[in-house]
Amino acid sequence: MRLLKHKSTFTGSLVFLLLAGCSNNSDNEGGAVESQVQAQMACHIGEEDIQINTTANNIEFVRTPDACFDNLDGYPFTPNYAEIEGLRYHFVDEGPRDGEVILMLHGQPTWSYLYRKMIPVLVDSGYRVIAPDHIGMGRSDKPVDPRIHQYEQHVAWMKSFISALDLSDITLFAQDWGSLIGLRVAGDDSQKFARIVVANGDLVIIPEGLNPFTMPVFEFDETIAATSDHMSLRPTNRIIGFQYWMDFAASAPHLFAADMVDISTGSNLTEAQVDSYNAPFPARIHRGGIRAFPSMVTGFGQQNVPAYEALGRFTRPFLFIGGENDANLGSVANQNKWIAHVPGAAEQPHMRYEAGHFIQEEVGEEMAAHVVAFLQANPLNQAKPEPGEEGPQGFEILEPQPDGTFRAWVCPIITEEEFAALELPDGWIKNQPREAGVNGPDANRFLRSPDGVKEGDLLLEEIFGFPWLHAATVIEQTSPLDEDELLTITRVRKYHEITYNAGSTLVLLVAPSGDVYFRIGQDAGRISDDPTLPNLWRLVEYTTEEPVVLELFNGNEVIRADNNDSFQGPVEIPEFIEFGPTG
Repeated sequence: MRLLKHKSTFTGSLVFLLLAGCSNNSDNEGGAVESQVQAQMACHIGEEDIQINTTANNIEFVRTPDACFDNLDGYPFTPNYAEIEGLRYHFVDEGPRDGEVILMLHGQPTWSYLYRKMIPVLVDSGYRVIAPDHIGMGRSDKPVDPRIHQYEQHVAWMKSFISALDLSDITLFAQDWGSLIGLRVAGDDSQKFARIVVANGDLVIIPEGLNPFTMPVFEFDETIAATSDHMSLRPTNRIIGFQYWMDFAASAPHLFAADMVDISTGSNLTEAQVDSYNAPFPARIHRGGIRAFPSMVTGFGQQNVPAYEALGRFTRPFLFIGGENDANLGSVANQNKWIAHVPGAAEQPHMRYEAGHFIQEEVGEEMAAHVVAFLQANPLNQAKPEPGEEGPQGFEILEPQPDGTFRAWVCPIITEEEFAALELPDGWIKNQPREAGVNGPDANRFLRSPDGVKEGDLLLEEIFGFPWLHAATVIEQTSPLDEDELLTITRVRKYHEITYNAGSTLVLLVAPSGDVYFRIGQDAGRISDDPTLPNLWRLVEYTTEEPVVLELFNGNEVIRADNNDSFQGPVEIPEFIEFGPTG
């Protein structure tokens, strides 16, 4: 596992990040069918071998012959099929039938072959992996007319696919166009998704009436040069450059699927891998999907806003993985936008790899191992513990600073044994492991590290071999609050948001002054569940009928009771919470 040390900088609420130039499609203008004539050919197919079928909705489509997939390199998976609106979806379905489902969505111009390195790692860890080919790609049916490929149509097809397989408690892994489709589906129906992993992805929103892109003409241009030569002339301006990519994809006379993956990965594909990426597209009539996907951007406006807003309330685990060499979807700015936006992204081991846009091809096994660690650290449907049960533990170390303060670092994936085995330098401090507790928060996220300038400035570093997030800075050391030292106080600086869902119980510590603190954690090794409080201090439990969001911004106080219950505040309690007069 590689964690690239960096201090990320959030660039604000980006309207959209243009897709990396990796989507192209071709169709069969005038009914002509071209045999594959490039040097790298997955299979030979003649016009007489092509059968055009028609759905009940009058969509003409073709199927790539099975023989084209006979000699795939490193892809031993048995094909599975589901029929959606008369079109056959192909999907990989590996691992135990009762295993937790990981739905892996590819982009363009690839297919599920892109996930061949990740699937065995996930399956060996006990997960059920489902990796469909989008309609128009891989072994799925391929509409002849590229204009059939519209964004809303692909979203609808994916929703139908998920329903047809009766999938629930899904962990989504999505990249490129797989993220634009997958995040929209997850935002529209978040209850079906237990976790989300995005690798070089986004959900595009364009202000109404401001879409700068023009639908290309789907006609082949025989004068277009080879892929690498043509794309080397792509303008650097993002909008002009993406329009250039759309026009190329719509009109390139040759097959560019493997070419685009090869360009992204530094020309490291073997001839067998090139053949395998190209296998689904033996003739022009099979390439409508890869030609048309980039042009789906022309249909973007505000339709993704509700899904994006819903993901801003997604409290389940969310992980973003970025490729350093993907300047668009894998950029630090895009990664931090999502970390700041999704509550479930807080304290997760977000990662950056020295890889490009097709990150699965370059670091597939390594990334899959990181995903397994993420899944294991965030068990499916993890519920609050019942009374008497232990809750999930959090681990924190304190690093001394020259000015006398301490940086508090938290790590979500280190185990209790690994934490206990850490040997810290002089001056460093281990905070005792803490449990969320029966009445702990339902979600929490750090909006930025204490030294960050704006929301999304999160400092991530590899320390002692594990990824740590700079969550808080201790600015004033522990001191007693009462003469019996039943309560102690430490002052910290952080930007922390805590969420309690409706029906949750808040445990509140009320000071004689009327200041209110909420219990955020309990010492994993406590000998008593009940703290002893000084005179006029009191505990109040309140089960809220509405969601409660508590904000700990900049200067905050941490109060520890004699049993090491941890309370933070003071916080402003919503008016609908009534717990009687103060002492």
